[in-house]
Amino acid sequence: MNERPVFYSDVESCVEATIDRVGRRIHLGTPLGLGKPNHVVNEFFRRAREDHRIELRIFTALTLARPRWTNELGRRLLEPLSERLFAGYPELDYVAPLRDGTLPDNIRVSEFYFQPGSFLRSPLAQQNYVSSNYTHVVRDVLDAGINVLAQLVGKSDVDGATRYSLSCNSDLTLDLVPRMRQRERGGQEIAVLAQANRNLPFMYGDADVAPDYFDGVVDDPRYDFPLFAAPDRPIDTTDYMIALHVSALIRDGGTLQIGIGSLGDAVTYLLKVRHQKNDTYLSLLRDSGVLDRFSDVLERVGGTTPFREGLYAATEMLVDGFLELYRSGILKRRVYPNLDVQRLLNAGRIAEVVTPAMLEAFVEAGIISEQLTAEDFKLLQTLGVFKPDAVFEASAIRVGDDIQR
Repeated sequence: MNERPVFYSDVESCVEATIDRVGRRIHLGTPLGLGKPNHVVNEFFRRAREDHRIELRIFTALTLARPRWTNELGRRLLEPLSERLFAGYPELDYVAPLRDGTLPDNIRVSEFYFQPGSFLRSPLAQQNYVSSNYTHVVRDVLDAGINVLAQLVGKSDVDGATRYSLSCNSDLTLDLVPRMRQRERGGQEIAVLAQANRNLPFMYGDADVAPDYFDGVVDDPRYDFPLFAAPDRPIDTTDYMIALHVSALIRDGGTLQIGIGSLGDAVTYLLKVRHQKNDTYLSLLRDSGVLDRFSDVLERVGGTTPFREGLYAATEMLVDGFLELYRSGILKRRVYPNLDVQRLLNAGRIAEVVTPAMLEAFVEAGIISEQLTAEDFKLLQTLGVFKPDAVFEASAIRVGDDIQR
């Protein structure tokens, strides 16, 4: 793999080339959750299981696996559900021997986050667990000597060119790959691999990368497996009552985080009721006694009216609830990448319409100089004040043939 990338139509060739490149000591990192390229990981596992000269260590988190049963009754209950929910999902071959404590001596699996309850009776998995804060994951896997990174990626044509998307936990990969490339320049053999899956959503922004981001890409439609999707838990009365209280503590113009699960779904539903059926929502608050007991707190902290300004979502997980809130017109508050500008917006001193008054407020707040500099211009262009094709030169702003001084 000298020219980046080398494209493969089968995982066997990709793994063979990777072993030829980095050697038999393979420290393989792969993202948590959905980001694992199961076929690539399984081929590394197969090769190490059959060739004990290969030292394979896998670094990952939240290995997703079908539910298992321990008796005939459990099989009769879970097997049909498993086939219906997870049909076509390729199991990761290391899961069963890791759980049972039968991994070969030359293979080791370390995770920093477990699927809840998945390894309760597995001393081997627990002994190799790494207690790593998400902030320190990149540091910890680098310290462990990672030399191969493999990720499942989305694929799309963008402006006529093939692009790949680090759709799952792209933040870790984007931090990790430059550090691995730095080690490569220092003489270490490394490999950054991708397995394309057209079922994976194509996320844009920094997750959108060119093919040469990778050393090797396995790209064949036969590897487009269905994504693992756990069923939603039903929302019970307790969830609804907690969510009713929570929904009234969320102030219009605020910031929201929602987690995975039935409680988050209930909060989403009650926020939609508050926004779309406000009379019904107020009746719920009155009939449940929430207004009588907590009116002071709600007035001081939260709110019960529809969302005029809207909310901003701060999250590392794009859960279904956020999509529902976006479609419902609740997630609509914009946040800008400048603290001083955001403070002016929050205080109501400026609006999102560019006016001379806005620029005067920027000057008063010290965001820009009274005499515009190239640095000021770049900031204003980032904020959308100036068009992307505008150019600052010789203390003048040029858009096409039009020059403003």
